[in-house]
Amino acid sequence: MTNSKSTKRALVSSALAILMCVAMLIGTTFAWFTDTASTGVNKIQAGNLDIELQMKDKDGNWVNAEGKTLPFLVEGKNPAEGTQILWEPGCTYYVPEVRVVNKGNLAVKFEYVNELLGVTGKLAEVLEPVFKTPTDTDGTDINIEPEVLKPGEASPAWSFGYHMLKTAGNEYQNATATGMCLTVVATQATYEKDSIDDQYDKDAEYPILVTTGDELQAIVSNATAPVNIVLTNSITTNNFVIPADKDVTLDLNGRTVTNAESHTILNKGHLTLTDSSADKSGQVISLKGNTAALRNGDNAVCVVEGGTISRNGANGNTWHVVENFGKMTFNGGKVVLKNGNGFAITNGWNYFDPGASTTHAVMEINALELDTDSSGIKNCRYGDLTVNDVTVKSTGYWALSNDYLGTAVINGGTLTSTSNVTQAVSNGAAMTVNGGTFDGTQGFFVQSYATSTVLNGGTFANMNVDALSSYVGTGHTAQQSGTSVIIK
Repeated sequence: MTNSKSTKRALVSSALAILMCVAMLIGTTFAWFTDTASTGVNKIQAGNLDIELQMKDKDGNWVNAEGKTLPFLVEGKNPAEGTQILWEPGCTYYVPEVRVVNKGNLAVKFEYVNELLGVTGKLAEVLEPVFKTPTDTDGTDINIEPEVLKPGEASPAWSFGYHMLKTAGNEYQNATATGMCLTVVATQATYEKDSIDDQYDKDAEYPILVTTGDELQAIVSNATAPVNIVLTNSITTNNFVIPADKDVTLDLNGRTVTNAESHTILNKGHLTLTDSSADKSGQVISLKGNTAALRNGDNAVCVVEGGTISRNGANGNTWHVVENFGKMTFNGGKVVLKNGNGFAITNGWNYFDPGASTTHAVMEINALELDTDSSGIKNCRYGDLTVNDVTVKSTGYWALSNDYLGTAVINGGTLTSTSNVTQAVSNGAAMTVNGGTFDGTQGFFVQSYATSTVLNGGTFANMNVDALSSYVGTGHTAQQSGTSVIIK
């Protein structure tokens, strides 16, 4: 694999939204006369950093290149599907012209990083990158990465290629390289002004591009400040740990992370997991028995913004996909559990009692899609769970179970279990339901050892009013609607 990096490094960031309202009250000191004046509401919109990589199609039109493979041109044209690219010493192939367009409302600076695709043998050793850069009227090269790309502007068009060295010998015969992946990383440029000057974002850094599991661990372990990492390859981790004092943003970028030994990702610090790929194909997968794909340790903080987190249940691999003992927030993403026992997500201590611990595992789900043929979410001992929006489809057991010493609040979502033997939601501790749709053999079930059950809203399938009436919250009512109970 060949990587080409420019000299600049950056971190994608954005401004905070601020709402200001200034009011002035003026009163006289004479008699009872007063006066009041106030401004309108001034809204300062959050900045939006958004770039688009475009390529020229076969008709010469600019199209979005995200998620596409840039093919090597044959005689200056896009090759027909299945065309074999023949490399020989001294030859050069280019990909279609590309450019960057600033689609946001913040000025940006950026850099290109490329990697060869479909490489076999040692061909990458004798392929060197080449450029076709635009020239000015006086023949000087135009900078393809301008210092500032203002909102709505497009960078100069250019083309990237590879040249096979004339010194390449017979050992490189029959090797292939079929295309190229081009990545653009961007950050804010010092252009817009805040209340003081235009230098507030001068220290913004580019994301760090990572190609191997060892490289990922080294960067994280040696970080002295928050790091933003973008994967450019699918990688395998080997006992990958984010230490307690590290702050890491990991962008899957459509790549896959798997494990060789321990948990695929063990977070002891602060982790933000994202996936910036157009098709949202980034994955974190556990391939080993008794390991989680993502484990968030005691006192650790994890925010999941995207990516699919799953476990391959082959060869007796039985474990939970996601485990949380710290603080975890889902703002998107997907969790998948197939071909195995266990729960897709556990919050708190499932198999043992930590004793008189005052530390609770806290999980908030604001958006999540969960698909399992076993069990969905289990809120365990000392687990504090808040569900605002989740879609759970379980063909195994419960979509959600609130266990001994757990506290759960469900404000909405759709939780479904298609198993013939179980309910959508089971409460064995303290639970409040303020809304949501619950569909199963029974929509809702209360264990005999539950300590508190309050239903303030929701639609519960295959239930009757009598079964739920004692749990309806003050000021709310239960109504039968066909085979369902609606609580309002």
